[in-house]
Amino acid sequence: MRTEPPTAGLTIVEVLVGVFLLSVIAVVVLSPLTSFFGLTRKSSQQVSATQQAQQVVEAIRGDWLNVGNYDQRCATEPLPAGTTVTLHNLDLSGAEAAAVTLNPTCTGHPPDPSPARRISVQVSVNGTASILNVDVARP
Repeated sequence: MRTEPPTAGLTIVEVLVGVFLLSVIAVVVLSPLTSFFGLTRKSSQQVSATQQAQQVVEAIRGDWLNVGNYDQRCATEPLPAGTTVTLHNLDLSGAEAAAVTLNPTCTGHPPDPSPARRISVQVSVNGTASILNVDVARP
C-alpha cells in the first residue's frame, strides 16, 4: 500500500479564518484613529476661536493705550463676525461697578474715565466658543 505524503498548502477555510482575523484586528486598531481625527478637528477649531478672541482683546487694548480712546470706550477696528464684546467698569477695589458698551467710533460719546475695565470677548467659530476676560487699567 502506497500512501502519498500530505501536500503543503492552505485550505479555503484557513484562508477565510485568516482574513476574518485580519479584519477584526484592523477594526480594533483603526476605530480609535477616526475618533482621534475628530478630536484634532475640534481642537483646531478651539485654537482658531481662541486666537481670534486674543486678536480682538489685543486690538482693543492697543486702542486703549490712548487715554482718549479709553475714555470713549471705542475700538478702531470692526469686530469680526461671531464676536461679542462686553465691558464692565471696575472700581478701585476691582469690583464690577457697571456694564457699559463698546462704541464702534471714537468720537461723539461722553467720556467715561473709569479707573479700570473688564473686557470679555466671546468668539464662536463653527460652533466652538472661546471666552477671554481681561482687566485693563486706565492709561
